[in-house]
Order: sequence, then C-alpha cells, then structure tokens
Amino acid sequence: MLQGRDLIFVEERGTRYAKPFLFCPELHAHNIAVAQGKQSYTDPSWIRACNARLKAQGINPSAFNTRENAADIYAVAETLGYPTFNYYGVSYGTLLGQYVIAQADRRRPKLRSVILDGVVRPDLDFNLASSHTFSYALRNVFRACAQDRQCHAAYPNLETTFLAIVDRLNRKPAPLTLTIPSSKQTFTTRLDGNAFIAGVVPYLARPYSGESARGSSLPRFIHAASQGNFSWIAESLSDLEPRGAREMYHTVVCARGRSVRLQPSQVLPPPYPQLLPLGLREAEAVNNACDVLQVEQQPPFVYANPQIPTLVLNGSDDPVTPAPYGEAVASNLTTAYVFTFPGVGHGALFAPPGMAAAACVTQIAADFLANPKQAPDSRCLAQVKPAFVVE
Repeated sequence: MLQGRDLIFVEERGTRYAKPFLFCPELHAHNIAVAQGKQSYTDPSWIRACNARLKAQGINPSAFNTRENAADIYAVAETLGYPTFNYYGVSYGTLLGQYVIAQADRRRPKLRSVILDGVVRPDLDFNLASSHTFSYALRNVFRACAQDRQCHAAYPNLETTFLAIVDRLNRKPAPLTLTIPSSKQTFTTRLDGNAFIAGVVPYLARPYSGESARGSSLPRFIHAASQGNFSWIAESLSDLEPRGAREMYHTVVCARGRSVRLQPSQVLPPPYPQLLPLGLREAEAVNNACDVLQVEQQPPFVYANPQIPTLVLNGSDDPVTPAPYGEAVASNLTTAYVFTFPGVGHGALFAPPGMAAAACVTQIAADFLANPKQAPDSRCLAQVKPAFVVE
C-alpha cells in the first residue's frame, strides 16, 4: 500500500513480493488425503516432492529467511526512491518487522515507524504453542460470553459445553461431508475432537466474518454442535486449498531455530487437556518439514534500535498470536504503544467495517502515523466491547 511519500509494507505468513513465490501445489492433494483419512497430518511427503521440484529449478531454500527478507524491505524502499518509510506487518509480518527494526541503523532508507499487528515472538515456537494460544483465545471468548447478558442467557456454561463436544467426538467421531471449493467434489470424513477444534480456529481468527460485523457467532455455533449440528464447521474444514508460499513459510520458520529459547508453558497458562495434542501435532508437522528442507540456521535474533516508534495491536480472541506475545515484544522497545481490542481475532486492522473495533483501530493507527513519537489517542478503545450473535 503506497500513501503519498510514505511506504507501508504488508506481509502475511511468509508471502513475499521481492523474490519468487515458493508455492507448493502438492499441499492441496495432501490436505485432501488427510481430510479423507488416507494420510497422516504430519506426513512430510508433500513438501519433499515440492522441495525436489523447486530445487530442480535452481531454487535454494536456505536463501529464504527472515534476515534476508528484512534486507529486501530496505532494498525495495531504496529502489522506489523512498528516503523514509513506515512499516506495517501482520502475523509473520510482525516477526519480519522486528528484523526490519533490528537492521534500521545499517540501511540507507530510514525507518520512520512500525505497526505490528498480531505479534509473533521471536523466542518462541508458535506452532508448538498452538494448544496454549487456542486455549487462551477460547477462554477469553467464554469469559466474554459469560459477562454478556444475552449471550450468557442463551448459551450458559459455554466452556463446559465446548469441552464436552470435544470429548464426545474423540470417543465417537461424527460423519461430516466436506466440499472442495475449486472442484465442488464432496466426500464424507470423520469429525473427531481434533478436527472439531481445527474447524473452530477460523471463527476465532475472524470472529465477525459472515455476520455483517454484528458479532461473533462462535457461541451460537458451539451450541448448535451440542445439538448435533456441524454444518457450520464443514465450511471451515472444506477450505483445503493452500494459501501463500508454503515452502517459504517453512524455510523462515526452520531457519530461526537458534532464536527459540522459551517453552509455551513459560509464557501462557496451561492449555485445556483436550487441546494438548493439537500443538504437538503442529510442531511435529513443522519439524518433519524442517528435516526435509535442511536450511541453514540463522544467528539468534537480537533486539536493536529499540527507539524506533512502534505501535503494537492485539486481538483478545487471537488464536495464534495472543496479547501476551505483543506485550512481551513491546517490553524490548523504548518507544512502543500497546493496545488490545476486545472481541477481535488475528489482525486488528482486518476488523470488518461496522464492527466497533474497526473504526477505533483505524483511528489509533492514523493518529500514530501522524506523529509516531507521541502516544496515539486511544479513548475510543473504552467503547469497544465484544458482541455476539444470539438466536
């Protein structure tokens, strides 16, 4: 996004624009096979095939890491003739943004300010932490519903209901029909507790999607599932087509192993026992991919140039990068402003128009960009409350 003489870079989960995309169409077939129960989720054969194909094209996966990506940001800014620029990153883009900050004193274009939205910690394996982060977000939703008069009246004991569904599906999986969007092919799979949790995650990450920003439908959907209605979860589980450059995602994750120093339990409360297998599964899948790629390990990340003004945005219901991540990163910066938006998922600036948080986060970001060295006006945040769609 270009605005006047400012340059704002947007990064999402490893998708890059200065280098060739490292797409893996093999992942689509893998996702379908997993959904059909024909292949293990952690089976790395898809990335083995993808990596062999890319290497045959002369692509070296070790050339793609966050340190190099940050250098690319400055190269693009300089090539476009920008003496100064502002940086915005969401999800992986927040990890990249921290590397951009660290290189600020060694590059010609000057980094004026940084916005980190849904913040990744450089010292933590966020895949292994999935059980903890999902549980953290769910607890926030359950607490907010209990404090909302209508939501609590319609869906009491939401936490107990949710966990009972997971336990029941683990004992006796339910049949579920999925539809592949691109081909409209349908097939029946088994919905167990892990699959149910995986299907819930998109409704945490984007809680207001599909409801015209009226509120989160997750409590209503959980109630429907308690009555045996899983049609809503079929929609999220049918999204089997890979998005973004998946091999690059793995190269940047695998190359940062030396930076990971903390265990999830040192950072977040214990997860629900029912969710514990999910984080282990995610970590195993990534570790298997790293064994295939064998990328060169980068030096541990070190914070530098903490004086760069930084705005940190968190969503209270973010299932991937919870607010404590953003708060921890901000504590390493001398000029950082941290705001957490109730009822918001992954990426506060992606809150849909009409949602109370949308106007507030936009106003805070605009105020910050106008004068990054001054705390932005955040009075609107006091008016932002979680909202729920209640039958």
